[in-house]
Amino acid sequence: MSENLFEELRQYISSLESALNAHDAAAYNKYFRSDISWGNPNGGLSSSLADLHPVHKEFLEGPLKNSEFKYTIERIELIAHEVAYAHVRLTRFSESEVIESDERCLYLFSRKNEAWWLCAGHNTRIKASS
Repeated sequence: MSENLFEELRQYISSLESALNAHDAAAYNKYFRSDISWGNPNGGLSSSLADLHPVHKEFLEGPLKNSEFKYTIERIELIAHEVAYAHVRLTRFSESEVIESDERCLYLFSRKNEAWWLCAGHNTRIKASS
């Protein structure tokens, strides 16, 4: 992948982290396609932004309003012209910096009109090692 495209995606993922930490669902979902497919860690599936946005808004303004989030990029690959995927680790912390959840996310992106858009995502919880 060209360094420029990698940097664009890195910045996109950084903007997702910033939106989560601002507890701002509109900013988080800003570059999600309207027909996004999203699998949550509980096995649920949303097939549109109209379905997904209220869920993100409820969580970010409700039970997660005091949480902090950290994305760690594990891999980004360009798989076709202006189509890429990323594996990222999403760790959520309480105010006292205790890990509340740890997930590995697979995101599929497409590039349109000079911007990357999230087409699909799936989050899987990572079990803590004993």
